[in-house]
Amino acid sequence: MAVQTATLLLIPKVDKRIDDVQYANYNVPMLMYGERVLIDREDTGYRGVGADAYVFTEEDYVDARVETTYEEPDVTLRTIDDEKQVVRLARLNALLRQLINDKTATTAQLRSALTPVQYNDYVGSLTAVTHLSEINYGSGMPRDLRRYNQLLKAADFQLAKYEKMSGLKSVGRAKYKHDSLKNAYNKAEHMYEHALENLEELWGVVTPAERHELQQWMDRDVDFDKGFDRTIGIEADTIPRVRGSKSKKALDSGLPKLSLRLKRKECQLTALREAAWTIAFEKVAQNYVSNAVEPNKLSDFRSKLKRINSEKD
Repeated sequence: MAVQTATLLLIPKVDKRIDDVQYANYNVPMLMYGERVLIDREDTGYRGVGADAYVFTEEDYVDARVETTYEEPDVTLRTIDDEKQVVRLARLNALLRQLINDKTATTAQLRSALTPVQYNDYVGSLTAVTHLSEINYGSGMPRDLRRYNQLLKAADFQLAKYEKMSGLKSVGRAKYKHDSLKNAYNKAEHMYEHALENLEELWGVVTPAERHELQQWMDRDVDFDKGFDRTIGIEADTIPRVRGSKSKKALDSGLPKLSLRLKRKECQLTALREAAWTIAFEKVAQNYVSNAVEPNKLSDFRSKLKRINSEKD
């Protein structure tokens, strides 16, 4: 009973750790101009310098993480007559403590603590898609956007070259002629225009489903169909940028980490939690899936991806 009680006390800590790992791996941060976006309000007293300067907290950001309470589950302890099960539960608890404390669990330790079926399920979970971020961003930047992104980077490089030339001239460190500066700027403008034409051509030939997938990767609404009312243009500030961009001009460059290391840690915690629950409690195990996609929604997303891939082929 002491070992089972230890499991009961561990569950809230395990749930919090799983939630932390999921948030770190699958959350898509809102990054404007390369920085998190602050809530626009006047009563925070952000002014001050040195020790008096205001230090931003999580609550100050528009995409602030919602606080979650982790409680002990309402369960009944099982009657365990097999001493081997008690030993295995103690081993599971020890591994859970390791992972809670951000230490690693070896393959040998997992094989020793889990049954063969549980271990095989764990291995399968490593490649299973269970989160919306994995669906939207797990395959990396769409191939169709790579050419556009290359053109955009080249245009940014040319603009940076012009700005450097202009800056050196303004402080008297270089003597560039007016025509040289003008030509450098015009070249950058032409390259932005060429990049945007490439994107508009792409937007015109893809299917609606493909366009939806591509839009997921853009930092702003791509509105070619709005004519004179469209908000995108060939300037560095108005041209659409691909998510993950390091440019300070990007309106929203946030992407999830989708780290294999964090995915493995999540799957280990979940597998060990379920195995410990099965031994310790009467109630059917409830896996922790706070940020996971609901099964019916996940099925819909997978169907959508299959449809998009078939249309591409």
